[in-house]
Amino acid sequence: MPSKTKDILLVMLEFDNWEQGRSWSYTGAYAFLDGLRENGHRCTLLPALHGRAPNAPDSTVHRAPELLAGRQFDEAWVWCNHAVFDDTFWSWLKTVAPVRVGVVLESLNHSPDELEALPFLARRKDDAFACLPHCTHAIAADEADVAEITSVFGIPALWNVFMVPRRFVLDQPPPTGDVASFIGAGYFTGPAYNFPKAPNLLRNRFLRDERLNGLMDRPHFRLPERSSDALPRFEALHRDARSALAEGRMDSVGLAAYGDALIEVRGEIFAMFLEGLRLGMACVNLPTLVKAFSGRVIEAMAAGVPSVSWLPPDRPACASLFDDGEDLLLFATVEDLIERLHALRADPMLRQRLVTHARQTLLRLHTSQIRCRQYSDWIDRGARPDFRTGT
Repeated sequence: MPSKTKDILLVMLEFDNWEQGRSWSYTGAYAFLDGLRENGHRCTLLPALHGRAPNAPDSTVHRAPELLAGRQFDEAWVWCNHAVFDDTFWSWLKTVAPVRVGVVLESLNHSPDELEALPFLARRKDDAFACLPHCTHAIAADEADVAEITSVFGIPALWNVFMVPRRFVLDQPPPTGDVASFIGAGYFTGPAYNFPKAPNLLRNRFLRDERLNGLMDRPHFRLPERSSDALPRFEALHRDARSALAEGRMDSVGLAAYGDALIEVRGEIFAMFLEGLRLGMACVNLPTLVKAFSGRVIEAMAAGVPSVSWLPPDRPACASLFDDGEDLLLFATVEDLIERLHALRADPMLRQRLVTHARQTLLRLHTSQIRCRQYSDWIDRGARPDFRTGT
């Protein structure tokens, strides 16, 4: 338990429709709130909606000075990508929170091939760089960006390593079956997009490779949450909040109720999602634009499913987090992935060993309570965490 209980404001990215919101992992968002509360802190949620202008009448960011009038916070955590903040918001935030932690969700730098395929990726760095001058600290999804943030902005920066609340970790044997699952999407391909070189991205090349047919499927429409009433409740919750904000009917009590309902429904959906991961004999984490393990790696471990993951190149800290062959199976190429999936098919004991070892590693090192304690120690005392030991 920390020596001081803090009042913390989380200006957290959220989406008001499930088509976009389904890709927003609990592990990158609400797990922070769980972990901070588990460490004894008082947390207030201010959802910052994607696509909402910071001066829009139905924006919590715009209405924050009214909704939180008279409140003071020890810290504010602000998700720095995919939501927009203006000078009015930052000026207000600086008066109510002396410590402001910028949460950078994306890699700040991309290869020439990635930028050629998806030119808008360059704007993601601009988005983060627009926020970070207003922050006193930063945590970054990509370990390679930490030094650049400190150099450019002169603030302490730390690598942000995923986490999962202990309450979601399932103690179950590995699934049966002989087909692994990839639960995710291709990058900006199809008739809805105009990125002719997007098929060349590494993830998209994996998804087109016919050698994976029969070894890996995509059970998107079979996931339990798809047929639940949680998704319409999620969207209705946002609709009601938008109307209340636009019509001036939301106050501090209404904001708290909105936040509590969001936390509850997101947790409900996440629990169903973890059950959905068990549709495959293993969970495959294909190459990502963010050069780090995605949340899918730790989600599979929490679900009791063998995790088979791409390892981002030139990221030594990421490579050191888990033991290949004990916590998970790593791959670099399609050929590697095929070999790993065949090994899992042939060896039920390998599946069991991976699931058991990964669960132990998760509970020892990567729960929300552990991670948020590490972040608080870093903010309060400058103690840089060791993610391999939990200290």
